[in-house]
Amino acid sequence: MADTRNPGTIMGEKVIAARIQLAREHLDRLRAILKEPGRWISVWFLAYALLGAVSSGLLPILLPLMIVTLTHHLSWVAYVMGGFNLGLLTSPLWGGVADSKHLHRPIFFGGFLVLLMALAAMPFLPGILTWSGLSLLAGAGTSAVATMASLFIVEFDPQNEWEPRLGWLQTFNGGGQVGGLLLAGIFVSNFKVGLICAALALIPAIWLGAKGLPTAARHHGWAAEVGDRMRRDLDWRFLANFGRPELLGGGLLRFSHHLSLHGARRLGDVLHTRFGRFLLSWFAVAFGVAAFFAYFPVAMQKAYSVAPALTSSVYAMTAAVALVLYSMGGQLSGRFGAGRVYRWSLMLRFLGFGLLLLVFFLPIPRTLIALAGFVLIIIAWPLQSISGTTLTARLTPFSQGEAMGLFNASGAVATVMGTFLAGPLVHLIGYPSLSALALVGILLGWLMGHGLQASDAAPARPDDLSAQKRSPSDSA
Repeated sequence: MADTRNPGTIMGEKVIAARIQLAREHLDRLRAILKEPGRWISVWFLAYALLGAVSSGLLPILLPLMIVTLTHHLSWVAYVMGGFNLGLLTSPLWGGVADSKHLHRPIFFGGFLVLLMALAAMPFLPGILTWSGLSLLAGAGTSAVATMASLFIVEFDPQNEWEPRLGWLQTFNGGGQVGGLLLAGIFVSNFKVGLICAALALIPAIWLGAKGLPTAARHHGWAAEVGDRMRRDLDWRFLANFGRPELLGGGLLRFSHHLSLHGARRLGDVLHTRFGRFLLSWFAVAFGVAAFFAYFPVAMQKAYSVAPALTSSVYAMTAAVALVLYSMGGQLSGRFGAGRVYRWSLMLRFLGFGLLLLVFFLPIPRTLIALAGFVLIIIAWPLQSISGTTLTARLTPFSQGEAMGLFNASGAVATVMGTFLAGPLVHLIGYPSLSALALVGILLGWLMGHGLQASDAAPARPDDLSAQKRSPSDSA
């Protein structure tokens, strides 16, 4: 008997079935990788975990608290943390130098040393200029280590092992963040000692790197630049299933790992497309939340009466839970579509920031409401992250390598801009401006995210991805 259903309905059902099948394949592969950690993990991953503890755990809590306590200038927090975020944008520089000069190990260890010295000097050199300069160096050092860590895997491991090893690498970084946040709760009463201990913690990281890293890099010409190969040949949608930290304006550390500005030359070609609308949506959200993430330990203490130790502990526990939610985000994206999951994640964040703003206008207990909103903001990140990566791969009108470059650059640039804007906003309006700006950015992102999921936007299959890797556009 002939199928009398509408052809559009049949096509939609096929697309949904293909999405679910792809999500199941990713989940099965993820489970297989997680069952054999010893096959994919190297000893130097522990050095990267220590970097996560310091750069994503201790520093974002202790540095804003130190600035406000010593100077009482709220606006300085934005400029110093903005310097750190600006330093993270040096990732393309380190990748280019490493590929052309083959200085992978010196850049990796040099990044640790620069970060160590910047952290150790901060408690003894107060001042907006010195702190901003040291913070910039700390961000550049962090970016150098993060970039080299990814390149080491691409340089020395077979291509079919890239995703498992990179996935475990970023999971170690996320686990380190959880540990760093817990330690930050101990040091909030003495942030100077905390920053010095954070610097000292990088010494064993250097030792672990010396023990485990390869000794020589392969030779690559400019035509075969490793970062371009990584962006082109990685299965980004599968890699998104692994947990990773979010801090400092919505996960800028994640952007710095694979940041590329080369795709910016294609920006004009996509602004009128659904992919261009998604990039604008992502930019608006990243811009909106950046101010809050620069100030959150201070804001939670001063505006919501939440002790810094409690803030860091709640963040640590929530981040630990969030690490295991990435695979769930992949399944939801496969079942309901990445466009819907992306907007659901923004609704969760909107609700979280709405609670943070509501307490300023209603006579309700601030502490518990603020903590509930804070947890919603953090727990929504896995859904936003994996759905955003999936939308990038699905909507791009050109190669995934260039699309990921635009995607990462849009979030990174928005984060830096939003962080610096936080200074005058807090100075002129106060703490309510942080959640208000986030609400505006998320609302704009949600509105621009409408209609991204079309019935004909079938997910890319593994064989499609392989064909795309061989397409002429990647080598152009």
